[in-house]
Amino acid sequence: MNIPTKILLPIFALLFFSHSIFAQQPNVLFIIVDDIGVGPIPNYLPNSTKANMPHLEAMMNEGITFDNVWSNPICAPSRANVLTGKHGFRTNVLNATDLATLSQDETTLHEYIEQSSNGTYSNSLIGKWHLGGGGGMNANLDYPNESGIEYFGGIMSGGVSDYNDYDLVINGQETATTDYITTKFTDLTIDWINDQNQPWFCWLAYNAAHTPLHLPPTNMHTQGNLPTDATSIADNPLPYFLAMIESIDFEIGRLFDNIPADELENTVIIFVGDNGTSQNVIELPYPGNRGKGSLYQGGVHVPMVISGAGITRVNEREDALVSFSDLFSTIVELTGTPLSQIHDSYSFAPLLTAQGDGQRDCMYTEVQSGGNSDGWASRNETYKYISLANGGQRFYNLIDDPYESNNLLPVNTLTAAELVEYDKLSNHFDVISPVGNLEKEKTGFKVFPNPANDNLFLEIENFEKQYFYIFDISGKEMKKGEVSFENEMISIDELNAGMYFIQIGEEVKKFVKQ
Repeated sequence: MNIPTKILLPIFALLFFSHSIFAQQPNVLFIIVDDIGVGPIPNYLPNSTKANMPHLEAMMNEGITFDNVWSNPICAPSRANVLTGKHGFRTNVLNATDLATLSQDETTLHEYIEQSSNGTYSNSLIGKWHLGGGGGMNANLDYPNESGIEYFGGIMSGGVSDYNDYDLVINGQETATTDYITTKFTDLTIDWINDQNQPWFCWLAYNAAHTPLHLPPTNMHTQGNLPTDATSIADNPLPYFLAMIESIDFEIGRLFDNIPADELENTVIIFVGDNGTSQNVIELPYPGNRGKGSLYQGGVHVPMVISGAGITRVNEREDALVSFSDLFSTIVELTGTPLSQIHDSYSFAPLLTAQGDGQRDCMYTEVQSGGNSDGWASRNETYKYISLANGGQRFYNLIDDPYESNNLLPVNTLTAAELVEYDKLSNHFDVISPVGNLEKEKTGFKVFPNPANDNLFLEIENFEKQYFYIFDISGKEMKKGEVSFENEMISIDELNAGMYFIQIGEEVKKFVKQ
């Protein structure tokens, strides 16, 4: 467990050049697109209607296509995962509304790279922010910059009501803008990249293909001359959605064309979707209610393609399990600092140059939006478990049943082998802590009495000052604080009766509040 405050990097992390898996310092271009799962992306299953994306397909031909990447079901938590390397229950970014503000106590990816590179890398975030600062009269338009972003140009909120009429914020200054927003974000990116004279990390966040669905400029898509009235779009939304995806690909091509060839050659390019496809345009075999916002595959299975500098695997597919949080440590390693693991982030950088097993044997995701889809999910190579906040449980064999049509529960119907996997995946803390084969330090502590009433007592064997975290059975953080003594008393009077978990370091204990 890492203390959730600003960190001071150790001195040895600054001596990263000789340890880098890459021969020189590459630029990193991270492109994240909105509300696009694997369904409409070329060369991904299922065989649904595909967008025309020649530039992304060129990236696939020149690099690696990842087949098992998990995001969160909605956008703000996914972005916070990447920016912090932490699951949402640690940062309290769990939905797109009331739990969508990233605390400035967190060390963001941009800050980490700036510190670990000793200022060698410049950084930017261009496009959609949606992690705090808000809009309107009380907006803090400096929030991205205050969160470690050197250059921010984009929108503060999760979307716009009109792609040709919105408020653009550049480093705290807001201006009403009528340029087509997908094009505008590309223009800002081209200008920023071409203004750099040192290695750079650029996070480009297109808000397409987020609603409102519409028809982009004709030269940006292949869907034809469709009617643009609201009724026509509502009656047949799919071609408008595809047109918006194609407009992203068009702009990616224009971006590549406007980066000097030697600069582009020394750039790692990462393309991802931020969550699954919106439910109004998701296609079979995904059921309509199992897209964005749900913990089913249609809501969390997203595309990722990586190509460019130092990527020696060409036109290959990779089936290793990759969580969105893993992008934090991986991108740091791409900039030259060894960082195999931090927080909930496990680097997959070695997979960019050689086949391997990856570090993960399981993944975790979650959502807390106040609806029937709330809960958390975990998976390994074969099985997937879903725990819903309303008490529902689902258990699927994703090899035999990739679109989750056959719930294997109840437990008494499972085979012995299935029961073993169910027990592993249904234990929230076994999933999020001891993944892969990494060694974990044990704090060594006892809790008593158990069951407890108003107070819980801790007896810590290998004492050092650190934090404790108490979670309920859904994984929601209920309490945290500092452990200052080897014998500590914690008040739990405010907790409702039920089962809880307390975590110190990487060790977890169950207890019951009476």
